[in-house]
Amino acid sequence: MVPSLQHAAGPTDHLIPVDVLTELRRLRPGVDISAAVQRFRDAVTGIVHRPDLGQTVWVDCMHTDGPGLPPGRAGGAVEAAAEVLCDDSGLFSHGFDAGTGVANRVHWARGQGWALHGLCAVGSPRVVKLLEALQRYEVDGRWRTIVDDPRAPFEHSLSALVAAAVPHTSLGRRGLRAALEDTCDGELVVSEATPVGRAETYLHRGEGVFPWGQGPLMLAILGALQCE
Repeated sequence: MVPSLQHAAGPTDHLIPVDVLTELRRLRPGVDISAAVQRFRDAVTGIVHRPDLGQTVWVDCMHTDGPGLPPGRAGGAVEAAAEVLCDDSGLFSHGFDAGTGVANRVHWARGQGWALHGLCAVGSPRVVKLLEALQRYEVDGRWRTIVDDPRAPFEHSLSALVAAAVPHTSLGRRGLRAALEDTCDGELVVSEATPVGRAETYLHRGEGVFPWGQGPLMLAILGALQCE
């Protein structure tokens, strides 16, 4: 049964996984993904992708936007977000308020992973500085949920995200080793969904087994196998 991808435009169209739909079309050429892809591209017209929720630029969008945009737009979208989210340390704030022009200046671990994947996807030179910054705060392939805050607990999703993004590097291999060591019965426990906020918001998050931990870990394992 061919899934229906014909829906009216909605406020969450910026979350349509165009890369997944592209793979679906490769496997099932009869599936028409064009309407859904166009809805995504119509939604992603600026770096603020949920104006119904405010004027926040989220670091997550650096990862989600690139694969769904045409090559000519993808690089520009990722770089525009990086320009307001990245600071001199090479690390990325979780969010930037386009209304006030102020970033929250919290270097959220999972956000560094989203940024890394987005930068790698478009071949941005910012990758080098981000990887250098991550190496400064690495603890045996692990990072704290605020990477430069020694009070913060460890956040295992970044180990998997780094390993998935750069499996051919020593940093990626250390990330994968750490993620596998922290996996129990196939489950990698990571922090729950986290809103943009003050530093204290990030220090006491609930934990569980979520797609943003399991998915990167699976990709990291596949990447490591391909590097052998």
